[in-house]
Amino acid sequence: MNYRIILSPGARADIRAAARWYEREDMNLVVRFLAEIRMTLRRVAQNPKAFPIRQYVVRRALTRKFPYAIYFTLYADAVFVRAVSHQRRADTVWLNRSNGRV
Repeated sequence: MNYRIILSPGARADIRAAARWYEREDMNLVVRFLAEIRMTLRRVAQNPKAFPIRQYVVRRALTRKFPYAIYFTLYADAVFVRAVSHQRRADTVWLNRSNGRV
C-alpha cells in the first residue's frame, strides 16, 4: 500500500528555501536535490514504518545524497510531512510545527 503524502506549508517552504540555496550554488545541484527529495518521499510513501521514530510519533527519513531529513507523522491513510530540515539544524524546527493534518 502506498500512503498519500501531505506536505505541510512549512515543509513546502523548507524545500523551496533549500532549493533556492542550491540554485545559487549550481543549477545541476537544485535538480539533483529536488529529485532526491521526491525519491525519499516515494520511499516514505511505500513503507513509512521502516523509518525510525525520532520523538513521540514523529518519524525521520534521511535523504541519501544530501544532508537533509524529512520529519513526518503516520496516519491510517496518509503521511503528514511536518518539516524538511538540514541535518545540522536544531530539532526545534519540526517539534514546534503543527501535529495536525492539512
